[in-house]
Amino acid sequence: MNRRHFLKAAAMTTAAAGLLKSGASLAHAAASGIDAASIRNYKADMPYRRMGKTGVQVSALGFGMLRLPLLADGRTVDERQTIGMLRYGIDNGINYVDTAYVYLGGQSEPTVGKALANGYRDKVYLATKLPLRLIKDEADIDRFFDASRHRLQTDVIDFYLLHHVTAKTWNQSVLPFKIMEKVERLKQDGKIRFIGFSFHDNLALFKHVLGAYPDWDFCQLMENYLDTEYEAGFLGMKYAYERGLAVNCMEPLKAGLLVRPPREVQSIFDAAPVKRTPVEWAFDYLWNMPEPGVVISGMSNVEQVKENLEYARRSSVGMLDWNDRVVIGQAAKRYREYEGVTACTGCNNCAPCPKGVAIGSLIGQMWFIYKVTGDKAAAQGYYNNVPTPRGVNADVCDGCGECLPKCPHHVDIPDLLRQMRAELKA
Repeated sequence: MNRRHFLKAAAMTTAAAGLLKSGASLAHAAASGIDAASIRNYKADMPYRRMGKTGVQVSALGFGMLRLPLLADGRTVDERQTIGMLRYGIDNGINYVDTAYVYLGGQSEPTVGKALANGYRDKVYLATKLPLRLIKDEADIDRFFDASRHRLQTDVIDFYLLHHVTAKTWNQSVLPFKIMEKVERLKQDGKIRFIGFSFHDNLALFKHVLGAYPDWDFCQLMENYLDTEYEAGFLGMKYAYERGLAVNCMEPLKAGLLVRPPREVQSIFDAAPVKRTPVEWAFDYLWNMPEPGVVISGMSNVEQVKENLEYARRSSVGMLDWNDRVVIGQAAKRYREYEGVTACTGCNNCAPCPKGVAIGSLIGQMWFIYKVTGDKAAAQGYYNNVPTPRGVNADVCDGCGECLPKCPHHVDIPDLLRQMRAELKA
C-alpha cells in the first residue's frame, strides 16, 4: 500500500461499510460496540481486539511468517503453499501479518510481498522488523528499511519493530546508532504508522526500554502459560498494557512444545470439564486476558490455519472460568515437574555473564524443552547454534560463579552448564 492509496482508503472508510458481506455483519458489529467500517478486512465471525493507544482493531489471531512450509530441500520456502495459506487466512478474517527482514534467511518478506499482491495488502496490517544485530552504521537503518519495503512491495509499514531487543542490541546498536531518532523520522515521513520492538531480556531492562522512549506504540513479547516469568513475562505484559501500549504475544505454543503434550499433561486436559485441544488451551489462556492485542501464530499448513481460525472465532476476554484456569495451572505445574527440568525461568537476572553465555535461553528454554521432550537432536542444534543476540553456548564457561548470587531461584548454574556441555556439545 503506497501513501496515496493509504490516504484514499482512510477517506473512504464510510463507503467501505457498503462493501461488507451483509447488513447482518454491520448489525453484529454495532451490537458488539465495533465500528466495522474502521476495521480492515472485517468479518462478522472474527473477534477484534484493540491495539492499545494505536486505536487499531486487529483480529484475535495474527499470522506469523516464520514457520512456513519448505520444499523438499528443507531450506527453500514453498511459495505456492505459503501464498495459499496466507490468503486463506486473510479471506477468513486475519488482518495482522508479522514478518521480519531476517526470517528464513531473508525469504519471508519477499514471499509475503507476493502473497499480498492483487489487493490483499489493503486488507491487512503489515508488521516487519529492523535487524538490530546486522546494523554496522547509521546508514544501515535506511538501507534495511528500504529493502524491507521493496521485498514487501509496499511504501508504508503499519507496525515497524526493532527486532530482538536485548541488553546487547540496546547498548551496541540502538543507542550508539541513534536508531530511535531515525525510526521516528520514518514515522514522521509517513513511511511507518506505529513503532515498537520485540523483546528478549529481563523485566528490569524491559522497563528501562519503555522509559527510555516514551512514544512506543507497541511491543512484542514471548507469552504462554509456561513462560509467565520468562524474559519480560506476565508482569511485563501488564506493565506495558497499563501504560497504553499494545502487546503482541508471540510463541503462544512455546516453539511447539504445547501442541503435543506428554501423556501426564494430556491426562489433565482429558479430565477437564470442558474439552479443548492442547492448542486451544494455550490460545485461550492468552485470549482470556485483556492485555494481549494480537496472538501471533506461526502456521505451517492450511490445516493449522483452519484450526486456529476456529479457536479464534470462539475467543473472548473472560472466556475461562475458575475451573478452566485451574486446569491450565495444573498442566503448567506438571510440565515443570519433569525430571531434569530446573527452577530456571529464563529471567536473565544472572546476566551479564562475563563470558557472554546465553544462560537464560539455554537453561530456561532449550534445556526445559529438551528435558520434557527428550529431543536431543533439536537441543544439540540450538546449543551449537545459539542465536547471536542471546550470547554464546556453555563451551566458554569457566565456572567463575559470578551468576550464582544473582539467581533468585538458587539454580547451580555452573554445574548445569557443565552437564549441558557434556551432553550436547557437538
